[in-house]
Formats: sequence, C-alpha cells, structure tokens
Amino acid sequence: MARMIDIAERAGVSLKTVSRVLNNEPHVKDEVRDRVRRAAEDVGYVPSTSARRLAGSRNYAIQLISHSSRSNYVNAIQFGAVQACQSLGYQLIVSLLAGADKMDWSELYKNAEILVKTARPDGIILVPPLSNDGRLAEVLQQLGVPVARVDPRAIDGSTIVVRINERQAACELVEYLLQQGHTRIAFIRGKEDQNATHERFAGYQDALKAANIDLDPSLVLPGTFDFPSGFSGGEHLIRLDDSPTAIFAANDDMAAGVLMAALRNGVSVPNDLSIVGFDDADVADKTWPALTTVRQPLLEIGEAAASELIRLVSNNGPVRAETLNRVLDHEIVYRSSAGAPPNAS
Repeated sequence: MARMIDIAERAGVSLKTVSRVLNNEPHVKDEVRDRVRRAAEDVGYVPSTSARRLAGSRNYAIQLISHSSRSNYVNAIQFGAVQACQSLGYQLIVSLLAGADKMDWSELYKNAEILVKTARPDGIILVPPLSNDGRLAEVLQQLGVPVARVDPRAIDGSTIVVRINERQAACELVEYLLQQGHTRIAFIRGKEDQNATHERFAGYQDALKAANIDLDPSLVLPGTFDFPSGFSGGEHLIRLDDSPTAIFAANDDMAAGVLMAALRNGVSVPNDLSIVGFDDADVADKTWPALTTVRQPLLEIGEAAASELIRLVSNNGPVRAETLNRVLDHEIVYRSSAGAPPNAS
C-alpha cells in the first residue's frame, strides 16, 4: 500500500507539504499542490480516513440533513455533495429528520441537535424546507459546526448560502409567456412555509408589473408543491368563465398536475393553454407535451455547498465574503408545453 512518504519522494517535497495538500490546507503554491496530487495518483495512494481523524480534530465528514428520502430535488443535491466530498477526501453523512413539518420548533431543534451530536460532522448542509428559517442554522452553529443552507434567500451572514436567483428566474419565465402574447397568466403557489414560494411569486409579479398588467387575484391559487394540488388548481382555472391562456405552476410536479387537468377537460396544450413549471425535475421531460421550466443546477448546488464547507474548515479561519452567498446560474428550458395563445395574430 502506498504511503505518504512515497508521494513525498516522487513529488520532491517534504512530508509536511504532502500532508497539507492531502488535507486541503491553504498556503501551498498551485504548482506544488498539482505536483503532489499527480504523485499521489501515480503511486496509487488512498488516504485512511480513520488515520486522518486520529491525527487531528476533524472527522472529515459533512452531514446533509433532509426532511424526506423521496425527494428528487434532495437526491440530486445529495449526489452533488457526495461528488465534492469524495474528491476532497471527505465522507457525506445523510440524516433524515422525518416528520419535521409536524414538529414544533423546540422539538425540531432538539432532534436536529441529536443528529449532529451523533454524527459529529465538520460541516452541515441544510436543504428546504429545513433551510428556510435561519433559526435552525443558528442552533446548529452554536454547537460549533458551520452550516451551508440551500435556500433562495440569504437570511443572514452567519451561514454559507448556495442558491439561484429564483425571483429573477421566475420573472424571466413569465416574460417569455408575455413575449408569446399571453396577458392572462395564472400562478399556482407552493407551500407557504417555503421561501421558494414567495420568491417565485415575487418574480411573477415583477414581470406583470413591468408589462403594465394588473395582478388579477382570481388567477392566483394556493398549492402544496405536489401533483394533486396542481391538478385541482388546474381544473379550477380551466373552468373559469374568463380562463387564463397560460398557467405558471411554482414547481414541475404541480405543472404536471395542471397538464392532467387539461387532458381531463379536453384542453389542448399548448394550442389552447400554455403551462410552465420550475426546477426541471425528472417529470418535466417525461410528460406530454414536455414542460417548459426553469432548470436549477441541483448537482452543482450540492457540490458547491459541500466544497464551501470543506474550504472553510480547511482554512481554519473566517469564511471569505464571497463564499457567504453563492448564486449559481439558472436556465430557462424551452419545451413544447408553452406557445402563443389562441387566436394570436
């Protein structure tokens, strides 16, 4: 089995330099860092996590805490975090805080604290809806563990936040519908306790305001980010006397429900009704017609959250200002569920 001394001899550096490179510590020249990493690969070196733990105060583990094991959104973020952790010599611990939506705050804090004290991670990733309130992050940081929140809002400067600009993305999506000629555009909201709902609704309002279109309250319906609420909202909107020509559902699961409602009511999409969603979830390109939507780079979000935490821990100092609020690029994905309104000239 290859040893650190083998890397040092091959790279022509000291054992201390090899250790600093393998532990992702700062103040190593890029050329030296690259040479050590190439030497480690050449000799087939595999670091021992247990030995690294014994040698220092770190556990070389990042903990991702989720409310659900069935969320494609969370699973994609988790996979990105795994990739980052593996490339940087860390492990990802995935913990489930089941029933979080039924807990009061004191119970939620207590259960989350137990998870963290059991895993003893070097950093924590919180995903929605657990990341939506800065209080939970504050409670966990009081344990001495840095937190990265995946959330559309940078609530405070005490945590790392990784996100896209959801308000801007929603605005761009509605602007696309306006450019197609739509003026009666409905919106189906998500869960009211999630920041994404409010950011996406704000973007919807921004686009209407910029086009000098008054918001019609009858075209804004509640939803819960799931297929049934999209279906019921879609049926209600389709049956209005002055029905909308386009519906923006705040996520793709609800947009798929609106598509089903259109099918059940003999409404042709996109000839009679345009439908758009948000997230570019797995369902988005499996419906017929496929959904026009906003793509979130979920793998990259997970990778960035883990990488920023590891960089913070490795630097052994205050996080740099630019790492506090990482805004990644989004993309509008144009598919066949949206087009011009009926009778458009």
